[in-house]
Amino acid sequence: MGINDLSVKEALNTSLGKVGSTFVNDTTVRTGKYFCIQVLADTVFTTLTDTSRDGTAIGTFVFKTGTVIYGNFTAITLASGTVLVYKG
Repeated sequence: MGINDLSVKEALNTSLGKVGSTFVNDTTVRTGKYFCIQVLADTVFTTLTDTSRDGTAIGTFVFKTGTVIYGNFTAITLASGTVLVYKG
């Protein structure tokens, strides 16, 4: 289910993080439905699968602390760093 399939109340709750979040600071593969990633410490992803992107590889790009990334993420693995991923 995408954000466009939600009621107004469900969409608002999702955008406010009320569906929940996961703190990630290890190299364990995380799968699920996530709509937002907040970078808490400089981060490099090993895997960042986003069904809304064109599939261009991110490579060893460093996402700096404070960066917020939006998308339809289904798999996340860190090489290094710390992020907070919001479920949705």
